[in-house]
Amino acid sequence: MDATMASQMQAQKELRRTSSKLESRQGGYQLVSTCPFECDKRNGTEDDKKKEKNDLEGFATIFGDNKILTSLLVFVPLGLMAHQLHWADTYVFSFNFLAIIPLAWLIGKATEDVAARIGETAGGLLNATFGNVVEMLLCIAGIRNNEISVVQCTLLGSILSNLLLVMGCAFLFGGLYYPIQRYNQAGAATQCSLMALSVFAIGLPTIYVNVLKQESEWEHMVEVSRWASVCLLGVYFAYLVFQLKTHASLFQDEGEGEGEEEEEPDLSPVTAAILLLVCTVVTSYATDALIEAIKGTIDEWKVSKEFIGIILLPIIGNAAEHYTAIKVAMQNKMDLSLGVAAGSSCQMALLVTPFTVLVGWCYGTEMTLNFHAFQLAVLLFSVFLVNSILNNGQSNWLEGYILLVTYFVVSLIYFFEGTENSLASEA
Repeated sequence: MDATMASQMQAQKELRRTSSKLESRQGGYQLVSTCPFECDKRNGTEDDKKKEKNDLEGFATIFGDNKILTSLLVFVPLGLMAHQLHWADTYVFSFNFLAIIPLAWLIGKATEDVAARIGETAGGLLNATFGNVVEMLLCIAGIRNNEISVVQCTLLGSILSNLLLVMGCAFLFGGLYYPIQRYNQAGAATQCSLMALSVFAIGLPTIYVNVLKQESEWEHMVEVSRWASVCLLGVYFAYLVFQLKTHASLFQDEGEGEGEEEEEPDLSPVTAAILLLVCTVVTSYATDALIEAIKGTIDEWKVSKEFIGIILLPIIGNAAEHYTAIKVAMQNKMDLSLGVAAGSSCQMALLVTPFTVLVGWCYGTEMTLNFHAFQLAVLLFSVFLVNSILNNGQSNWLEGYILLVTYFVVSLIYFFEGTENSLASEA
């Protein structure tokens, strides 16, 4: 199935459907038919039993098809228990780190199943809201614990992780199977333009403060960041309208969806909604525990806050989608892979980042768009590199290798950075 080069909300939905279809062709579970429509009231009990059975079988399919992620669910109670019993911060951080990975996967799956039943527009908005809910919860927890530098590093790290690590792996592994892979260049160009806008929005407040260096100008920059965030949210929702409504054809390949049957959700809407609510609540507790344990973990591991925020924390939010993006790239479905990699980067820059600034505003915290000058340079060079790679509508394994080497170099810098004189502490 061809896919659109779209924002992450659409890409995640299509990615999961593609993954499920590929697995079903290899002998996976298929939904059984329910009672015929003509059943009378006497068969209502049998209908209820079948619906309940379908939900149970849906859970069996979800967990059975993702054994690795399912096995990580054991860390959910361990993480919460470690926090309540006041275990060492390293255990609290590690257990909750591993617990959030499967929780994010279940949130994504539940969101998809609910969205499949409520219509395209409402479903798209739901996907847009919950597509990065883990990152949002991490940032909210960071603001509540006054870990502003960790929050900023997490935002930047999520953008870099998608642009360099995920896209690099997709291009590399896909290129090992297909010498040249093509994708929708119009969609890629739009994503690149949005990423350039994010550099502009983050760059100006950062340069403004670093050049003037006056207390009064800091207060002005806080106000600028907040109102600029409102504008960025407007750009993001305008992009949703552009991609879903007015210019949807720019993000579709010819023949998309022809001969394809719509996949039935694994869970009923009520069950999926309950799963979504429960996983979101549990994830909020896990993120709070993880953020509170960061200081002790940094002291024990002798690493900087920037390494935690830029390299480690972005892994947990989209690990399942990252795996699927690489998997479908190996199936020569590059529009889907780019929908996650570039689309998720745009969503982090234009939705989650301004959302976090506004949350800081609500909490009375000076969460701003003033990132460290070095962080801005890393983002600028990364976006420039990705723009140069996505300018021809095709990819190969060498381009993926270049992106991975770039990410590795960035990781090395933050890994060897000292904890006492870290860039985060100077920001």
